[in-house]
Amino acid sequence: MEEKITVRAQKIVKNRTKFKMIVFGGLAVLVILIASLAPYLTPYDPYEQNLSIALQPPGASHLLGTDRYGRDMLSRVIIGSQTTIFSALLLVTVITCVGGAVGIICGYYGGKLDSFLMRVSDIFLAFPGMVFAIAVASVMNGGVMNAAVALACISWPKYARITRSQVMMIKHMPYMEAAKLSGSGTFKMIGKHVVPNIAGPVVVTAVLDIGTMIMEIAGLSFLGLGAAPPTAEWGSMMSSGRSMLQTSPWVILAPGCAIFLTVVIFNLAGDTVRDVLDPR
Repeated sequence: MEEKITVRAQKIVKNRTKFKMIVFGGLAVLVILIASLAPYLTPYDPYEQNLSIALQPPGASHLLGTDRYGRDMLSRVIIGSQTTIFSALLLVTVITCVGGAVGIICGYYGGKLDSFLMRVSDIFLAFPGMVFAIAVASVMNGGVMNAAVALACISWPKYARITRSQVMMIKHMPYMEAAKLSGSGTFKMIGKHVVPNIAGPVVVTAVLDIGTMIMEIAGLSFLGLGAAPPTAEWGSMMSSGRSMLQTSPWVILAPGCAIFLTVVIFNLAGDTVRDVLDPR
C-alpha cells in the first residue's frame, strides 16, 4: 500500500514538473522570440520624436504612453528587449564557457595550474561584485559591450568553482577509470565522459543567472555606464525617466515592469530546469 502511494506521489510530482517546464519554458522562449522579432512588432518607430504628443499618458493610440520626446513607450520597451536580453544571454554564454573551461582544466589536471587559476579566481571573488563591475565599466568609458565585459570579469569564477568541484567528484569514478584503461585520450575523456556528467549543475546555474545578468546590465545602464541615450535599453530608459516619476510615472514604470516580468520568467524557468535535472 505504501509503495503504491509513493509511486502515485512520484507521478504527481513528475507531472507537475512537466507542466511547469512547459509553462515557464514556453514563456522564456516567448520572451526571446519577442526580442528576436522586435523590429517587426513595434507599432511605431521607437526613435521617432514628436514633441506635440510628449508625455502623453497611456491610451488607445499609445498603450504605454509616450516619453518626453513623444516617442512611443511600448515600441521602445519592445525594441529595448533586444539590447537587454541578448546582452544577458551572450554574457551568460561567454562566462559559462570560459568559467567552465577553467574549471575543467583545474579539476582534471590539478597541480600547480589548478592552484594558480584558483588563486586568480579568489582575487576576483574578493571584490564586491557590482562595485568592481562599476569600476571596470567606468575605466572603459561605459557602453553595453564594456558593461558586459565588466560583469564577465566578476562572474566567471563562480562557474569555474562549480565545474571544478564537479570534475573532481567524477574523475576517479569507475567509469572514468574504465575509459582510461580502454585507451581514451584526454580530449575524448573530457568531451565524452566529463562534460555530459557535469552539465546539469552548470546549465541550471546559467539559466538562473540570466535574470541576474539582466538586472545587472540594466543597473549599469541606469548609472550611465551601459547603453547611452537615445539607444532603447531598459536600464537607460528608467534612468532617463526617473525625474518624472511623480508627474509621468509610466515613463519609468514601463521599462521597470518589463525588467521585473522578464527576470521572474527566467528565474522560474531556471527553478524548473533544476527540478527536471535533479535526480532526486
